[in-house]
Amino acid sequence: MKLVLRAVLVLMVLTGCNDEPTQRRAFIDFLQQYIVARPGVHVMLMNETLAKSFGPYASHYQIILNFNSNLDLAPLERSSKLKGEIGDLGDLANHRGDLKALRQATPEMIALCERKLANANAARAALQQPADLKEVYDKAFDRLVTKPGALLTEMLALLQTSLDAMIELADYIAANAREIRIVGMDGTLQDPVVERHVRELIEAMHKNDAAVVELQRRFRALLSGT
Repeated sequence: MKLVLRAVLVLMVLTGCNDEPTQRRAFIDFLQQYIVARPGVHVMLMNETLAKSFGPYASHYQIILNFNSNLDLAPLERSSKLKGEIGDLGDLANHRGDLKALRQATPEMIALCERKLANANAARAALQQPADLKEVYDKAFDRLVTKPGALLTEMLALLQTSLDAMIELADYIAANAREIRIVGMDGTLQDPVVERHVRELIEAMHKNDAAVVELQRRFRALLSGT
């Protein structure tokens, strides 16, 4: 009888107490259905029921959630708002304080993106995943972490460069206000030296316009899946 009981206990340890295949299947199906198979970027939250069904793999999904949590996009939102408020060079000069405040905020945002991306990559590299799960997880990670992180960092770096040019022009316009007759985002001047410098600064301000538009297009395409 003792031998039979021992055999039953061993069988329970080997089968009944091991839910890994079921948990892995549940996690794979979730990643495939809600992230990989759907176009665009969709960050699905994980409730207690889902976490329980994933078992130890819940921590793998938490890596993706951690990257996407508290990702402050305020600098990009403020930049878009400012763009709508600047109609001519006079507006640009009048918004110098806002431009400088935004410029001051961008390095920390870039550092945050880089730090979160590095943490996510390090956590991912430490994972031990069966091949079937790794194939699907890598696709989900690329969609929700790698690509958004890289694009956000590029956009913020480009924003920083554009702000530098805008601030330099705004400061110069403000310092030479008496000599410049503003006409939209252009101006007429009596002093040829000042005029030449204003033209150079305006050109520098628009230098990255095409790159900004392309990054915005790529980011919208990533979010929408188009």
